[in-house]
Amino acid sequence: MLSYLDASTGTMIAAAFAGGAAGFAVFIKMYYHRFVGLFSKKHRVQAEAAQAELLGDDES
Repeated sequence: MLSYLDASTGTMIAAAFAGGAAGFAVFIKMYYHRFVGLFSKKHRVQAEAAQAELLGDDES
């Protein structure tokens, strides 16, 4: 019922957790203005400007 855990098992679990947290942080950073734009006009304008810049749509 109890299994043997190698000495590096804890390090592997910690690395997986750290990688997941870093991936989640990048996801939040990428979509922050889009999410907050649902509640704030200022952030909605910033999200639209970032999307236009990403697509290369310059109105000027």
